[in-house]
Amino acid sequence: MAEEKTKKAAAQPVQATSRPRLSREEIIERKVKLAQERNVLQMRGNSPLGYTMHHILRQFDQAYARFKGDLGEPGGIPHEEGEKLMAEGHDILERFNAFTAKLSRRVKFDYRPPRVLETEQSG
Repeated sequence: MAEEKTKKAAAQPVQATSRPRLSREEIIERKVKLAQERNVLQMRGNSPLGYTMHHILRQFDQAYARFKGDLGEPGGIPHEEGEKLMAEGHDILERFNAFTAKLSRRVKFDYRPPRVLETEQSG
C-alpha cells in the first residue's frame, strides 16, 4: 500500500512553489504604488491599435534596457551594430511622429510632438 502511494506521488508533476493569488484590493494597491513612482507612464487604451502599440512599447523599453547593458560588452553588441540599431530606431520614431502629425491634421486633432523631436527638426 505504501508503495502505491509513493508511485502515485512520483507520477504526479511537482508544482513549483506558486505565489498566493492577490486580492482585487491588493492588485489595485500595487497599481497605485507603481503609478506614484518616477518614470512610470500611464495610458488609457482607446483603440485596439493603441493597445497593441503600448504592448510593443513596453517590451521595447525592456529590450532597450538590456541593449544598453550589453552594448560594447564582451559577448554583447558591438558599438557599430548598436549605432545602426539606434539609427533605425530613430528613423522609425521620426516616421511614426510624421504619421501621427498627418493623422492628427486629417481629424483636426491638436497634436503636439515631443519636445525632443521638435528641437531636432528645427536644428
